[in-house]
Amino acid sequence: MSSVTPHSFGPSAKKLFQTNLLARQFKNRRSLPLDFVMYNAVLAGCTLIGLLFRSLGFSDATIISVYILGVLISAVLVTSYISNIIVSFEAMIVFNFFFTQPLFTLHAYDAEYPVTFVVMLIVSFISTYIAAGLKAIAMQSDETYERTKLLFDTATQLHKLSDYDEILSTTGSQLAKLMDKPVYLYDMSRGPETSLLFYPGEAFPEEIPTNIKWLSPVKWVNRNNREAGIGTDMFPSNEMRFLPVSSHDHVYAVFGYNPEDPDRKKGENIQLNPFDRELIVSILGECSMALERERIQREKEEEVLRRRNEKLRADLLRSISHDLRTPLTSISGNASNLLYLGDDFDDETRKRLYSDIYDDSVWLISLVENLLAVSRIEDGTMQLHRKLELLDDIISEALMHIDRRASQYTILAEPSDETLLVDVDGRLIVQVLINLINNAIQYTPPGSVIQIGSVNMGDCVKVTVSDDGPGIPDSEKDSVFTMFYSGSQKVKDSKRSLGLGLALCRSIVRAHGCEIMLDDNMPHGCRFSFTLPVKEVTLHE
Repeated sequence: MSSVTPHSFGPSAKKLFQTNLLARQFKNRRSLPLDFVMYNAVLAGCTLIGLLFRSLGFSDATIISVYILGVLISAVLVTSYISNIIVSFEAMIVFNFFFTQPLFTLHAYDAEYPVTFVVMLIVSFISTYIAAGLKAIAMQSDETYERTKLLFDTATQLHKLSDYDEILSTTGSQLAKLMDKPVYLYDMSRGPETSLLFYPGEAFPEEIPTNIKWLSPVKWVNRNNREAGIGTDMFPSNEMRFLPVSSHDHVYAVFGYNPEDPDRKKGENIQLNPFDRELIVSILGECSMALERERIQREKEEEVLRRRNEKLRADLLRSISHDLRTPLTSISGNASNLLYLGDDFDDETRKRLYSDIYDDSVWLISLVENLLAVSRIEDGTMQLHRKLELLDDIISEALMHIDRRASQYTILAEPSDETLLVDVDGRLIVQVLINLINNAIQYTPPGSVIQIGSVNMGDCVKVTVSDDGPGIPDSEKDSVFTMFYSGSQKVKDSKRSLGLGLALCRSIVRAHGCEIMLDDNMPHGCRFSFTLPVKEVTLHE
């Protein structure tokens, strides 16, 4: 017994299946009665016209031609070949009854009438046969057109798709529509244990476990890239037929369907007609090409991503090897001098060497922290611990940890006109402000003015860090937030930036669902600004 039966369907698909089955049965039951009504109506019309022609004195040959015309019309209208034979005999009998002597009997006095009847019957048979053949050709042409159009529409849709799941879904839906029965697709990337079941007229498939009886042939088709199931040499006792969806010996999916027709008589050949089979193979071929295009495109994107990651790693190693050498050499040299010659130095020289070691160590610690923070944000392992924070407290905390050279600059932190509560991870936003302020210290001459301000924008708070230094050229503004980009400007000391600070700032701000921007600070200098989510403060008396 076939497993594609109404009780195995979902509610909507079951109803659709039963409706289609009842429609076929009703069509078979009503064809002969409806044909009977139609061809008798045509013969009645021919009889009335014949009686009119008899009253006008027309010959019997003219009246016979009217009945032959009626037979042709009936052959076009009726749906059964048996009806065509019946109408030929009935036309002869009606002509004999109404138009041969004696009238209104089935006898004929004239010896020529039997020959006339035979000729009339032969002409009717030939006309009926030709009309039925032309009708069958027309119906087959319409059916061929509809199926060809379905194939064209499927190919057009698949050509536009680039998503793997959408390609499989479109293919399954079109095949269910073509075959007017449920079909199955087994996505081999998910394994043969589950299948996508498509019903005719349903927009989305249903994911179901694979029938245990079908699991072995599905696996065999996947391994051997050949058909299996009923009508084949492999698993011929299985009620399903399975076809591979493959390209270049790679099987993407397996298509399964039950070839048995509910209207098929017992013992009738279950094979699909060659045209329908060619359509199924063509649709599966279009699906294979679409999946192959998707695979190639995906591999290209993965290759681009792999090369990008390799470039990032190479840039990182090159930057680290180049830029860490100077501070590490400075630390090592100064420590060696203090270790072996420390007693010969005066207090001022020793203090300067200690300060240089401290500055280089802080720079290295800041670099490592930025590297770790960027890597955690980029790979998604950093978790935000958001809570309500006073923005002024965040700014004050950041100013306590900025570069030691800040004493050589005028740093103005403008207090907010109102109490601003922001919903952020305070530790990360402190790191953003430290990076922006240190960036200004690094790229502006001593004595420059650095301002930190904030303004309530209604749905967010805008924080700005501006300086009156030389600024950043327009050609570099789009690149300053890119990882490992350090710009063309030279810094005051020998330590060139790795280009991680601003990239980290952007990653942190975006992780909060906000944006960071760069523009000019008139008359000269640059201004970094970023937004933060704000919370209303309600004071209760």
